[in-house]
This record gives sequence, structure tokens and C-alpha cells, in this order.
Amino acid sequence: MPASAALQGEVQRYSLDFPDTAVRWIAPQYLHVTLVPPWRCLDIAPVCRRISAAASAYSPFTLDFQTVSPGPDKLHPRLFWAAGRASDLLFQLHGELADHFVPEKAEMLPFFLHMTIARLSTAARSRAETSPDVYRKTRTVAWKGMFDRIRLCESELKPSGARYRVLCDASFCGRNPS
Repeated sequence: MPASAALQGEVQRYSLDFPDTAVRWIAPQYLHVTLVPPWRCLDIAPVCRRISAAASAYSPFTLDFQTVSPGPDKLHPRLFWAAGRASDLLFQLHGELADHFVPEKAEMLPFFLHMTIARLSTAARSRAETSPDVYRKTRTVAWKGMFDRIRLCESELKPSGARYRVLCDASFCGRNPS
């Protein structure tokens, strides 16, 4: 789910507090919450139909992010992510999509509401060992973001960072299921 303009602005303002940190901030247009982990897919048409059907049952909703912390391992961080407590509604949506799209659901990690906001460079990873204040500290934030759509994206990994190509996009246009 792509981050709203307001949430993108929060991340951009936050990044200004760390001008000397050797991280690569995620471009605002690529900020997102991942509902299901990436998987290989040769035929996207049925996936797009399923995403559209799921989106039609939900109304836009707000998610709260309370912390920014290094991850996934605080001792050897690779990224910074904003995290929050997932609502029952988000767990429901995640479960609905994961049931259809995750081939090895039994091996999938539990859902964790997060949005990657920066990746640490190799240099930053070394600095994280000697500068725990900057690279290992969890910070409190109070970010709210409205989410109004689901996108299926193809990611292309590049040395300068991942690029995403939107394959289909479906707006939340229904009533939230009870």
C-alpha cells in the first residue's frame, strides 16, 4: 500500500534531522507498507483481479506509526523502518491476500506493520558498530497515514536502490468488513 503524501512528508521532515547519516533514504514515491512478501508470478492478470476484489471490500483507513528503529537486527542493522501496531482490519486484509498469494504461507513470518524509510550503506553498517546512538536507537514518532489503495509492484534492485514498477492499482472503495 503506497504511503500518502502526508506520510511521505513526515518521513522527509524526519530525514532532515540526520544530515550526516550514511543512509539512502527511500524516495517518497516508493514508501509503502508491504501486505505480503514478494513472490514470483508469471501471470499477473488473476492477481490483479484478486487485489481489485479485495480492495473493493475496504474503505480507506488510517495507520499509526509510533517508532523508527533499525532493523531487522538492531546489532547489525541494514535499514530503518517506521513501525506501529497493526489494526484488526489490517490483519484481516493481510490474511486475505496472503491466503491467495503466498505459496509457502507456513514459512512466512508473522505480519509486522512497518514501512522501510532508509537503507544503510556498507559504510553505515560499519559505523553502526561504533556509533550506536545514531544507528541503533529507537525513536518515538507520531505519524498517521491514510491508506487508500493496494498496488502490485515489480521491484527492480539497483545499486542506487530498488525501483518499483506498478503492475496494477486498486482503490479501497467499499465498506470496511466487520
